[in-house]
Amino acid sequence: MERWSQTDNDYLCPMARIKLDIPDILPFHTEIRVRVTDLNYGNHLGNDRLLAYLQEARVQWLADLGLSELDAHGVGFLQVDSAIQYLAEGFFNDRIRIEVGTADWTPKNWDFVYRLTLPDQDNRLLALAKTGMVAFDYTTRKVVRVPDPLHKALGH
Repeated sequence: MERWSQTDNDYLCPMARIKLDIPDILPFHTEIRVRVTDLNYGNHLGNDRLLAYLQEARVQWLADLGLSELDAHGVGFLQVDSAIQYLAEGFFNDRIRIEVGTADWTPKNWDFVYRLTLPDQDNRLLALAKTGMVAFDYTTRKVVRVPDPLHKALGH
């Protein structure tokens, strides 16, 4: 099956495109295989499923650190935005490597950043992404400061 990429002439268009700047080295990675239920009507990985892959990778990293999105050094996470730059197609049974890190810290929020590649295709770049998070107290239903231990655990 022929695959497209962002560099294909047919894909380029004069409208503005999202461009994400992801660090070269990210501290965590995992792999996921594309399931048949992850395909859309175009017979490739659906954009909604790719967002779920980001959450899966993020949750795995947190679990490795003994944390969760509901309790990470006393705070939870609330996702407030996301951006995905699609660079290639993913197909059934493709192995996808997802690297995860953090960036753009403020006292109450930060971004998780992601690089998705296809290891069986010379590490072809599938997508770059970010999900914006705020530290959230689910008891008081308020945004709170990021605890120092959480900031340190996630690499900053």
